[in-house]
Amino acid sequence: MEKRFYKYGLRPIIEEIEPEYSTFYAYQWDTGKFKENMSYFTKIRDDRSGDGEELTEQEFNAYVAELRKKL
Repeated sequence: MEKRFYKYGLRPIIEEIEPEYSTFYAYQWDTGKFKENMSYFTKIRDDRSGDGEELTEQEFNAYVAELRKKL
């Protein structure tokens, strides 16, 4: 399984890519955990707003660590 990492607005998003589908997980502000949220499929794939940004795994992990410090 391949993973891609995004920031959409301020929210971290993980995409898990399987051969036939992708599953998206969005960061939950109140818990610091990730929960499946397929609404980001369209937001990431058809980003007309310019709010999406693909990150490296290292950039993503550092960003999530900073957010979790604020919980």
